Amino acid sequence: MGRNMKWLLSMMPVLALGACAHKEMTPEKPVASTAPAAAAPSAAPSAERACSQDADCTSRQLCVSSRCVDITADLAECQNIRVHFDFDRADLRAQELPLLQRAGRCIMAEQGVHLTIEGNADERGTQEYNLALGDRRANAVEKYLERLGVARAQLKTVSYGKEQPLCTEHSEECWAKNRRAALK
Repeated sequence: MGRNMKWLLSMMPVLALGACAHKEMTPEKPVASTAPAAAAPSAAPSAERACSQDADCTSRQLCVSSRCVDITADLAECQNIRVHFDFDRADLRAQELPLLQRAGRCIMAEQGVHLTIEGNADERGTQEYNLALGDRRANAVEKYLERLGVARAQLKTVSYGKEQPLCTEHSEECWAKNRRAALK
């Protein structure tokens, strides 16, 4: 009998004892390791995940205060979103796109949500012109959200023109606040 074989035979009781000890320790470990994993979605451990932007989270979450948070109908970041426009323009400004992308995530995560996009204008111009401008602004937002994947059935547009100002002072700063589309 070779040296390796003798060593192996002498080690068999130790290996067998080790195997028994391992079996005895197994019940102390969580045997039903699938149970915590199955409970994980309802406990939302991903909500504890750190983030620096929405893309770091799942499609049903937003990055809020550097944490992934599940999107719900009452999530403040999904409420009363406003985008602003340049004077006499209805094209979306680049700095407003991330806000609309976030709004799109909110809407798509809550399939039952229906949103009204309210187009508004400042006080300058005729009532008819501002109603048409508000309509173009609301439609620009609607089209962008649709390109993001929001279902058209979830969106409705309305124009208020200059009839619902947020600010009533006669200044550029005030007028800029009124040139908006609000998602409600």
